[in-house]
Amino acid sequence: MRIGWTSNAPWAPTGYGTQTNEIVPRLAADGHKVSVMANYGFAGSTMEWRPGIPVMGQGLDAYSNDLTPSQILDWINKTDTDGLGLGISLYDVWVYKSPQWDEIPMASWTPVDHKGVPEEVIGWFNRKGKGKWAIAMSRFGEQELLDAGVERSRLFYAPHSIDLNIFKPTPSKIRMELGVPEGAHLTICPQANKGVTPIRKAWPELLLAWSRFAQKHTDAYLYLHTEILGLANGVKMERFLRNINAPLERIKFAPQFNYRQGLDPSILAKCYSTSDVLLQPSKGEGFGLPVIESQACGTPVIVTNWTAMPELVGSGWKVGGQPEWDEFQTGWWMTPNVDEIVDALEQSYALKADTEKSKAASEAAVTFASNYSTDKVYAEHWRPILKQIESEIPKAGGMNRQQRRAAFVK
Repeated sequence: MRIGWTSNAPWAPTGYGTQTNEIVPRLAADGHKVSVMANYGFAGSTMEWRPGIPVMGQGLDAYSNDLTPSQILDWINKTDTDGLGLGISLYDVWVYKSPQWDEIPMASWTPVDHKGVPEEVIGWFNRKGKGKWAIAMSRFGEQELLDAGVERSRLFYAPHSIDLNIFKPTPSKIRMELGVPEGAHLTICPQANKGVTPIRKAWPELLLAWSRFAQKHTDAYLYLHTEILGLANGVKMERFLRNINAPLERIKFAPQFNYRQGLDPSILAKCYSTSDVLLQPSKGEGFGLPVIESQACGTPVIVTNWTAMPELVGSGWKVGGQPEWDEFQTGWWMTPNVDEIVDALEQSYALKADTEKSKAASEAAVTFASNYSTDKVYAEHWRPILKQIESEIPKAGGMNRQQRRAAFVK
């Protein structure tokens, strides 16, 4: 098929950028003619990213509604292939407002990060025009979409995935570079600091919990792999940490210039590997890639027992919390319980002191994460999904080569 893939640019240091980088080259290797329509990370031009894979720049609209649909249509309607045309989106579908989307057969790799699928998400799959297929990135999301009325025949599952050549237990001198003693307990928190209405990543709760934990343990350290100034309408980290009397001398930040420029993922793998636990108790996750990355590096995790997160835990702890209504997207999140986060950190601290149990937990994490290898996920999920959708496109109003030529002549 000709495939127009719209998401973050493949080099963008984001979850969507990472998945674009993982999946698109495999689509091309299978013979599909693929182009990436970037909605973030590239603008004002078109360039060849890899042989035969162009990346087209984002539009002026915040979500590229002004440009991306036209780019996809132009790409998939070219007549140099006998394959059919398909758009694939990896983003929140509620942002796609242009009527032109109705002209495109679309398979949307869709995050569901609420209990109760938001109305605008379901609205996307019920739009008139060419076919719309849903690809859930979690089993939770798959069930929620089914419950919301998406037909089983139009719904698939393919989880996010990682490169196990990068994310694996990796010895390093990261602790020394960060100034963290070798025997200290190190918590890592690599997640976006963006948006405060509400703060989906639960920064206040997790930082308050870690601070209380650190007051009991003078050898507890925290590494924040994020932007700390709140430049994207996020939390001003140092201000908040001072407000809760956190021990700033034991909190380490990613070098901000390097972080903003995009750190090589192998560096993040070293950070995971040298840490004792990942702390990511979000209010809701469509997937939560760091949870798998961390475990692939042998590091257990702490997550909220909500949305996609619990199904990603092979080694670690799940915390409860208070349901929270998101009026903007009309669905339920969960605010993690600070006391339960503290308790999970205490269990992580005790685990570090038990060499045998700590080793077993690390091995269990690596084994579990291997299920999310990109090669495995692509073979078991993406190939059958695309084969099925390809057979369905003609029924959804797609055109083969002869039909496209006839339409062009008219």
